[in-house]
Amino acid sequence: MAVTVLLPSVLRDVAAGGRFRVPAATVREALEEVYRRVPALRFHLCEPDGRFRVHVLCLHNGADVRGAGLDRTVRDGDEIAVVQAVSGG
Repeated sequence: MAVTVLLPSVLRDVAAGGRFRVPAATVREALEEVYRRVPALRFHLCEPDGRFRVHVLCLHNGADVRGAGLDRTVRDGDEIAVVQAVSGG
């Protein structure tokens, strides 16, 4: 079973284009596989304790899954999108 993980455009240079097709049974497994492939992403997206940074959203098929939702089961063809808020003046 494989899912697609999409990363924000600001990380595409760090993350080899920002699109990954990975085998996984849960959202967490998919993200861990992406972190394994590009270790620097964990620093950009997560706090030291593993939680997503405040400005980062994780969507599984459009539904916010930060926190307990990371253990949500995924199906072949599902999409996980990581979105970073952009702010400024």
